Amino acid sequence: MKKRFKAIGTGTPEDPFRFNLPTYTMIPGTEKMGGPEKRQLISAEVEFPDDEADEKGHPSLTKIRKKYKGNPKWDREDVQLPEEEI
Repeated sequence: MKKRFKAIGTGTPEDPFRFNLPTYTMIPGTEKMGGPEKRQLISAEVEFPDDEADEKGHPSLTKIRKKYKGNPKWDREDVQLPEEEI
């Protein structure tokens, strides 16, 4: 699946830019930059596994929790999936 998501993180080594998905690939050239001097990653298109998506192509917390059962980062009800940018 391919979607545009808002990035999280500040871009520092301690808090790198990222997307809150267990597995993804950022598509080069799709970055939207902002902030001072356009150095903050606002969003980008990312690809993520089809088996982590619902029938509409959005990340599915249910499928992610099932796939990563037992993983303390992903097998929780309070996981915040990335916000899509429209």
